This record gives sequence, C-alpha cells and structure tokens, in this order.
Amino acid sequence: MYRRSPSRSGRFSSRPACDHTSERYKELEPYCGAVVHDRVVDEGDIITAGGVSSAIDAGLYLVQKWAGADARTRIATQRDYPYRLNP
Repeated sequence: MYRRSPSRSGRFSSRPACDHTSERYKELEPYCGAVVHDRVVDEGDIITAGGVSSAIDAGLYLVQKWAGADARTRIATQRDYPYRLNP
C-alpha cells in the first residue's frame, strides 16, 4: 500500500504526479489523476519530482522558475550535475 500522506490525503486526486521508483507507479495510481513518468511535475501549488536524485531535480527546477535558466545552469555546473528537465 502506498503510504505517503500527501497522496493519500486526496490532494492529488485529479492531478498528475510522479514518484522516484517505477515499482511504485501502480501503487500511486489510485491516489492521483495520472502517474507521469517525468522528472518534475508542476501543478502550480504542488510540485512532485521522480528519480533517484529527485530533490536535486526539484531544487534546480525551482531555481530556474524563480531565478531563470542561467542561474539553474550555473548551479548545476558548480555541482557537476547533468540537469535535464523532462526529456
């Protein structure tokens, strides 16, 4: 059973979401509108990220959203992180 409280609360019932492991996609399906196989899903007031390095992806996504692509590129380069949004 999928145990993450935000998804079980019904906040994702009509929204797409992603997860960090493909094994959990089936478990996530009953709790959201669609399981999306993207690195970052931005639904305005809720952002989810999937992948082993999802916290880094979400952080760089927010940097780009708030400070621009140049800031994101600079930080990713400093961290030697090959950031790619949804390929």
